[in-house]
Amino acid sequence: MLTPQMIYEFVDKIVVHSPIKVDGEREQQVDIYLKFIGRFELPPTELTPEEEKRQATLKRHRIKSRERYRMIKAGEHKVGEPFRLTCKNCGKTFESMRSNAMFCGADCRRKFYKKERASKPLLTLRCQFCGSSFKAKRKNTKFCSDSCRHAANNLKRKNLKESEKQKSA
Repeated sequence: MLTPQMIYEFVDKIVVHSPIKVDGEREQQVDIYLKFIGRFELPPTELTPEEEKRQATLKRHRIKSRERYRMIKAGEHKVGEPFRLTCKNCGKTFESMRSNAMFCGADCRRKFYKKERASKPLLTLRCQFCGSSFKAKRKNTKFCSDSCRHAANNLKRKNLKESEKQKSA
């Protein structure tokens, strides 16, 4: 097993550079020098589309958070007063005490997520009992129908009973 002490034996030095701002984001370069190798550079990571989407969401959140902080600091918004926000579903402006509220009400929230679920493509999966292919919304769906699910469960219970009988015999 690799322990931290073993890793420390390979490290010659670590150089931490001063932070810089690039596109409003704080970046800081760190150079790692290993014994017998020299400066070690990690290969650039390739982000998956899901990770890129998550990074974009986080960036938008940071920008909004900075904007809210700037407004409070500049005196444009007083603490304790409601924020004027735009509904993510209908586009109407509304007031909320929470600065991160996205919807003007429960109906808009429900409608938004219902549309979002409907826009997701159906997955083509294979039934674990009968082997036929079927469409499903979730990737962890195992069976094409309730009858296949019940038949598989009955078979599983039957096999468990038989194995228990064999163990006791």
